[in-house]
Amino acid sequence: MAKKVKLGDILQVLTSQGVAYAQVTHKHPEFGFLIRIFPGFHNEKPKDFSVVVDGEPQFSAFFVVQSAVNQGLLSVVANVPVPERLQVFPTFRSRNGGPGGSIWLWNGSEALRLEREISSEELKHSTRGIISAPLLVERIENNYRAETHEVW
Repeated sequence: MAKKVKLGDILQVLTSQGVAYAQVTHKHPEFGFLIRIFPGFHNEKPKDFSVVVDGEPQFSAFFVVQSAVNQGLLSVVANVPVPERLQVFPTFRSRNGGPGGSIWLWNGSEALRLEREISSEELKHSTRGIISAPLLVERIENNYRAETHEVW
């Protein structure tokens, strides 16, 4: 029986470039677990995971964590308190209506339609949606950053 995922869990993500780590920081009623992925690949298990989560996340994503842990795609390797700055639910962005459609910012409960161009700071918001395990690994391996990702 797989371990029940909880907030603060550190997830080990195996990639072709090494081991990456993410932390479960929130559980949203509609989108499920929100994870923060931290940059860098590790050759050995860190002695103190609170140091890993002390850095700025590479990106945030909703992910089917419990299912991935149950299937052995990811493993929970530690649990450390979610850093205070990551306890605030992040803002996400999305586009409705395809290319050229309206851009929305969402804080977990309310969505706001932008009536102007998106700012460079707002481009750093991850895109809203639940990602798959292959996409999670691909984004980590390709050093994905939200600000370089166009929302379709």
